[in-house]
Order: sequence, then structure tokens, then C-alpha cells
Amino acid sequence: MISLYVGYKIPEFALAMTLYPGTMRMMQPGATAATLAHTAKLTTRPERRYRDANDLLMAWMVDGLSSGAGRAAAARLNRIHLAIARATPHLPGNFDDTDDFVYPLVLLATYGDRLQTSLGLPGTTEPMKTAWHRWAQTLFRLLERESGPLADEYFPEDWDAMTEFAVKFDARPYGPTEAGHAVATAMMDHFADRWFPAPFRAFGRDLTRYLAGERVCRLHRIGRLGPRRERVVRLFLKSSFHVLRLLPDYRTPLPERVRRGGRVRATGLSCRSGGRPRPWP
Repeated sequence: MISLYVGYKIPEFALAMTLYPGTMRMMQPGATAATLAHTAKLTTRPERRYRDANDLLMAWMVDGLSSGAGRAAAARLNRIHLAIARATPHLPGNFDDTDDFVYPLVLLATYGDRLQTSLGLPGTTEPMKTAWHRWAQTLFRLLERESGPLADEYFPEDWDAMTEFAVKFDARPYGPTEAGHAVATAMMDHFADRWFPAPFRAFGRDLTRYLAGERVCRLHRIGRLGPRRERVVRLFLKSSFHVLRLLPDYRTPLPERVRRGGRVRATGLSCRSGGRPRPWP
């Protein structure tokens, strides 16, 4: 179900709307922000970081977690985490807190539902909730923290437990950091520059702020939305979701659409100049 839904219904832009704000939410703990700042990939090579994250998600969501590609992607992420942990002894425990593995997967599984219901739109169906929970739980079992595999560690037992975990994680008393501010600012700018032409990049930054949420924006000090700008963003999102429901499914799977977009960008053309089969929504 996840493979068909993500592969043929979701535009790349919708996935990006989860990746960027989702990473800002993931780095609410200061240790996570420090690690992301240390690797510098989000600030110095944001397009490469975005592509690498997309490759992992395509393998997990479209190829599937039982596929060779899905398992290889999990193993690759484990190697990356372990290498960073070994290279950063001054940042102990950055890859050893189980919650830091649970939260990103819970966010990937539940964020679309939380966003749509917050806009007054229908949320995820019950069968898809079950599918997303099984997907997130299965991927969690494939991952490893610095001190060993996560296969026997706690993961929320169902959809409701996942949403409860996310709410509690977000409500913890986090403190602002310079690392969080630097990485969040870089991500917000890259999202706006990548997906919007120059006259609309301020809107792209507002969209990022809305998706990240007021509390996260305040934590990372990346500005806030006034009521008027928030209404514009909400109208854009609601209209986009309505149109997405009316449009037919894609004929080309998402990984091929992503690769096609990359080939267009490699020629020097804008990613908004027709490189994708169908623009957002």
C-alpha cells in the first residue's frame, strides 16, 4: 500500500514538504542539531543532502523494506551513523538515544495526516494508518544505534501510540542553539530557492515556517508568521490538497520522476521549467 501510494500519487514537492520541516523538528534536541551542524552537509551541500535523503526514502517507501534496495538503504544509513559517531567523540550519545530513531519514523508516518487534519481536511484512512505503522515499525527494526541494533527496543504499538509519542516529543523543554539556528536557516533558504522562482521565495520561506510549526520556528529563531501570511499559506495548502485529490495518479513512479527532474537540473534548466511530468500539486 505504501509503495503504490507514494510511488504513483505523491509529487516530489509533497515529499520535500515533509523532509525539510521534518528535519527541523528532528533537531529540536540540541545534540541532534550539533551533529547535523558538525557534518555541515545541510549548510554546504544542501542539494546533495536532499538527494541522499530522497534516495533512502525511495528505497524504503517505493522499493519496500523487504526488497534488496530497502534493506541496503537501511544498512547504508547505519554505516553513516556509526562513522559519524566514531568521528565525533566530543558529541557523545548522538546516535544512541532510542527516541531519536523513533521520532523521525513516527513523523514520516503521521505528518501528512496531522497536516491535513489541521487544515480541516480528511486525514489518513484506517487501512493506510495500519500500513504506515507497520512500515515505520519494520524500518525501525532494521536500524542500529551506536550501542547496537534496535530490533528489540520499544516502538509505539499502533497509530494512536505513534501520534501520542510525537506530541510528547514535541512538548519536551528544548533550548535554542546556534547549531539549530544555522541549519534550520540553511534548510529554509534551500527549500525556497529550490522550489520557488525568485519573486515567490519569501512565500517559500513562509511555507517552511508554517510546516515546521510556531514552536520549532521559535526554538530555531527563523522568524514567525503573522495572521495574514498564515492565511495565505493555509489557502495554498488546502487548494493544493484538493487539486491533488482530483488529479489522476501519475503514470510514472516517483523515483523515475525524481531522476528525470535531476537530469533536467543537470542541463542547467530550472526545476520549474517543465522538468517534471506534472508540477505541484
